[in-house]
Amino acid sequence: MTTRMTSKTVVFQHPFVLFGFEQIEPAGSYIVETEEEQIEDASVSAWRRTATIMHMNRGGATEYLRIEAADLTKALARDAGQQESPETTQARLDSERRSRNARLVRRKKF
Repeated sequence: MTTRMTSKTVVFQHPFVLFGFEQIEPAGSYIVETEEEQIEDASVSAWRRTATIMHMNRGGATEYLRIEAADLTKALARDAGQQESPETTQARLDSERRSRNARLVRRKKF
């Protein structure tokens, strides 16, 4: 199966948080890579997204975090609008943590 990788730079004007992040990230430019695989069909050429990875520079090292493309789109739309207050951004992070922890607890049940 044929795969391809595309890369783009996204710019956040304000601090932001995405689902699965452990902290609020500062405003700035971030590289986002998208991996796609070709769907084999003789009549049409199409691609299916298999992964979206965001490069995060932290403490002199680069981390590669898998993200949901839809979450990135929503975060960029929020960023383009009126700036959220720091309290609202922190509340979003806290909500994501509670949601993630609830899923982990449910998964541990046998």
